[in-house]
Amino acid sequence: MMNERQRIRVRDRFLAPVSQGKRRLVLDTVRIAVQPGMTYLVLNVMQHQKLLEKHAAAAGLPGVKAEFMRLAAGNNVNDAVIGGAVDVGATGVPAFLLMWAKTRSSVDIRAIAPFNNMPLVLVTRNPAVQRIEDLGPNDRIALPGVGVSSQAIMLRMAAARAFGDANFQKFDALTVNRGHPDAMAALLSNTEINCHFTAAPYLQRELAVPGIHPILTSTDVYGGPGTIGVTFATRKFRDANPRLMAAFVAATREAMAVIKNDHRAAADAYLAVSGDNAARAEVEAVLADPTTVFDIAPRGTMKVAEFMHRTGSIKVMPENWQAMFVPELGGKAGS
Repeated sequence: MMNERQRIRVRDRFLAPVSQGKRRLVLDTVRIAVQPGMTYLVLNVMQHQKLLEKHAAAAGLPGVKAEFMRLAAGNNVNDAVIGGAVDVGATGVPAFLLMWAKTRSSVDIRAIAPFNNMPLVLVTRNPAVQRIEDLGPNDRIALPGVGVSSQAIMLRMAAARAFGDANFQKFDALTVNRGHPDAMAALLSNTEINCHFTAAPYLQRELAVPGIHPILTSTDVYGGPGTIGVTFATRKFRDANPRLMAAFVAATREAMAVIKNDHRAAADAYLAVSGDNAARAEVEAVLADPTTVFDIAPRGTMKVAEFMHRTGSIKVMPENWQAMFVPELGGKAGS
């Protein structure tokens, strides 16, 4: 978290007086926080092809530049946005819902657009575990963000379905907080961590190792492809930059079109900006997988919200998915 002096520096950098004596946002750089992995491919393409700059200029905002920074975990991204260190964050749907519910009377976090429907998969090297019901007290599940990440909430939803709502936290004691690279290293090194709720490209690398097999997917939980991550911003930033919000949505749409229609260009973007040393063939194989879906319509967000509200994680239930997203996203399709 930032201290007060850091907040003031960030605030003063982006605020300037106008003739009426008021203050307004003067934007030259949009700071966007992402995390590692192909989960953030849409934002990798946006960065590599400068799509936000392109659509901002088309919206009458020439000279606006996007600055991407990579943070290790979702809680770091959330703190950075709320504290003002960055303007736009990218996080999982459950973590977003927690912020949406808690900040309605303060900074008022809203989602800008979904950026990923790629499946999350729980894998294990324990041969005795073929489904989540087989998990025992000696199993350890690595995931990014105990209790708050997409993987953590998916595990709770699966536990509630298998054992009833009263037992939705049945597997919480088995979870260990690890970023995907560290979790994969632990899984493959025969440490006490023998399960990983993983995502591409770590998923494909793990499944290539004999003995590692899947026991649960986010598709199982959603009943089909579901939105895993959304970009988001505070009300102050949104209200000051409505044209930029529209440009961000347009850039997201174009990045998704690139991923769908040009796997090579998408792989180029990922390899150029992610820092991952994956082989091109590995990245393109992930993109060719029919379970890899990129769609700007929110999918299953209300299902996650309903579960989190029912089990007490959030105190307020959104009326519909539109209540959680900026109006610039538009469209009536979604869930």
